[in-house]
Amino acid sequence: MRYDEKNGQILISYREFVSTARRGISSCFSCDEDEPIFRSSSKRILDRAIGEREEKKASLSFIQKDLSLTLTCKMEKADADAVWIVYEVDCNPQRPKREYIAQARGEGYVCALAYAKEKGLRRVNLNFIYTNSETEKYSETSEFATTEKLERFFEKCAISVSIYAKPEIDRVTRRLPSMRALRFPYQTVRDGQEEFVQKVYKNIARGTTLFATAPTGTGKTVAALYPAIRAMGDGKRDKTFYLTPKDTTADAAVDCLNLMADSGALIRAIKITAKDKCCKNGRLCRERRDLCENSNMKRLPDAVLALYGEGLTVITGERIDAVAKAHKVCPYELSLCYAELCDVVICDINYLFDPDVYIKRFFEAGGNYTFLIDEAHNLPDRARELYSSEILEDDLLPSASEVLLGEHSNLKKVARVAYSEFKDTLFPLLKEEIRIGEDGEKRAATHTKEIPVKLYDLFDKLLDAAEEEIFQSRTAKDELADRRSSFLRDYYYKIKKFRSVMQALDSSYEMFLFYSDEKIRVKLFCIDTAKEISKRLEKGRAAIFFSATLTPLYYYKSILGGETASETLSLDSPFVSEQLSVSIMDSVSTRYSERTDTLSAVCRVIAATVSAKRGKYIIFAPSFVYADALAKAFSAKYPKIKTLVQTKTMTGAEKRDFLLEFSKDDKSYLVAFCVMGGIYSEGIDLAGDSLIGAVIVGIGMPALSYEREAIAAYYDEKYDEGKLFAYIYPGMNRVLQAAGRVIRREDDRGVIVLVDDRFDDPIYKKIIPTLWRGMEFIKDPKELRARLDEFWGESKE
Repeated sequence: MRYDEKNGQILISYREFVSTARRGISSCFSCDEDEPIFRSSSKRILDRAIGEREEKKASLSFIQKDLSLTLTCKMEKADADAVWIVYEVDCNPQRPKREYIAQARGEGYVCALAYAKEKGLRRVNLNFIYTNSETEKYSETSEFATTEKLERFFEKCAISVSIYAKPEIDRVTRRLPSMRALRFPYQTVRDGQEEFVQKVYKNIARGTTLFATAPTGTGKTVAALYPAIRAMGDGKRDKTFYLTPKDTTADAAVDCLNLMADSGALIRAIKITAKDKCCKNGRLCRERRDLCENSNMKRLPDAVLALYGEGLTVITGERIDAVAKAHKVCPYELSLCYAELCDVVICDINYLFDPDVYIKRFFEAGGNYTFLIDEAHNLPDRARELYSSEILEDDLLPSASEVLLGEHSNLKKVARVAYSEFKDTLFPLLKEEIRIGEDGEKRAATHTKEIPVKLYDLFDKLLDAAEEEIFQSRTAKDELADRRSSFLRDYYYKIKKFRSVMQALDSSYEMFLFYSDEKIRVKLFCIDTAKEISKRLEKGRAAIFFSATLTPLYYYKSILGGETASETLSLDSPFVSEQLSVSIMDSVSTRYSERTDTLSAVCRVIAATVSAKRGKYIIFAPSFVYADALAKAFSAKYPKIKTLVQTKTMTGAEKRDFLLEFSKDDKSYLVAFCVMGGIYSEGIDLAGDSLIGAVIVGIGMPALSYEREAIAAYYDEKYDEGKLFAYIYPGMNRVLQAAGRVIRREDDRGVIVLVDDRFDDPIYKKIIPTLWRGMEFIKDPKELRARLDEFWGESKE
């Protein structure tokens, strides 16, 4: 939806018009009959409908009081008294989901009315073709409608859509001018910040991608958001998505937007909370929509406008919950609907990059968006998880199916056959690799670039059978109906996820086969995420990847979908070397095979570090097991020093209590043992005396695995840098993130001690940030203590 201020019109695409109307008057989109009749179709029919690919365009207008609404319709083909609508689905076209039927029917009715008015028709035949390009299946259905019926439908939709017109008019006439006039919200600009701002604005305006590394203290959040706001004010982009994997950085974006609002910008923004967290009814809608009292979509427009009327710059979970409760609507649906009215949407990176949970209303078709991806160094591993899939042979057999599906279930029959074929097809690939371990268990592992062709047909049949079962269960009213529906949905999506990744498999993927406990497990592993990330970036116009540790830039540019035209920016730290002491204890090895032997030596290094000045320290280790071993050894030797240990099983409350220990006004010693790459090694802000030092034990390299070795082999062939891409760069990123906890503010001072002989390797040295240029190699704890005494300028208190 866009307001044309010059002509005083609301302009909207027919698809947005229909999807917006559906949220307020969903009953208008239901079928006249219980279910439409879907006929199997062929590619010949599809080609006939879109053969010439001549899109037929027509316009519709609606005037209500002082509001004029105009939309342009596009049809695949129209002739005589018939209109063709081709609609893409991600399921079996002969069993399309009701939401797809509703959307397609709405689009068809609007297009048919526009065509009827243009041609002076009294009735129109509508031909709907549903397609699934992934499976290359098609179906068709048809109906006819009188022009009178179409006009009634359009008028109801237009009234529903017009509710959202006022916020759009407000955006164009008030908000955008205020953004255009916005000045930088701080009186002073930090070193490097101005260059960051200019570079971000230029890339947003050009519609290109920027990869930027800017150390802690640069003020990255405002340096990214400010030019994005200005670009919207200047008409370059329509909406900004601030994407981040962490709540702490999301909260920083909220604070920044409020600051810009205080400086005069009339911004509307929302921080989206995940559905699982904001839903108070256990997501009953997944079982059946009518089970949840908050699933009535008719109340959504009033809730959205009530939220908008509060006039807040940033809407967060608390306000969403309150308004949703007052209007008895789904808080998650409310947040998504309100996001459509916003200039800035703050959300988890999954909502763009996850192929299963991305926000369809924004990213199915895409838009004139800016993507700001904060903490971008986290995206590669997250993306590999998103674009990979694995399945165990037992997953093919519907568990608990005897009770839920009944003995005559076709799905059970198909699944049994698929289970046998799955094993028969894959076991020969593993047979030669089977080895008997010391425990007497048979194990095997192998990998391949080629998926056996038979698996494609096998999973297609499973999906078809599952869809058929879901379709048949819709009308069931027995006491097991809800459980059956939930089970079938979970089963279907697990199979579908694996099948989708199979379809995407190319040279950037590897298929791993594992055999243990006499079971086969298959993992389709995405080695190179660049192609998949690029596809997601195409849903917007410009992307800014930034982090304090996006180093080395060419590495991240390679794996995050960068192109030749993508620019890079590397800024020096705004802090001075006098604020930080960096020492490298390269006489101690922390390799896995030597950790037990060097445990005492590492403890002496830790003791030398903390004894130089009372305060709070974090010891970062490469694993939970090693962190626990260090903590026990250190406590046994220095029992009077208070220690904390991060564990894998910490509850939310325990995590908060752990962090609160650093904010206590306590002058005694505190030594916490944590894990590199964990929740305390990045995204937390321990300024001032909250943290005065960190000892980083080891180089943080990921553990050896089949997947990591596949990454190494792939990038060895591609760039001749396999070990760097698979192990060293990810490991050093963990080191840099952990070290970045120490200096957070202009007046902070702190120490970093790196413990491992590999830090002397030139490969690691070239990744060292400029702020560490005054680092020194230390031979023993005594020399370390002397150096730290000199840095602190005082003796032990």
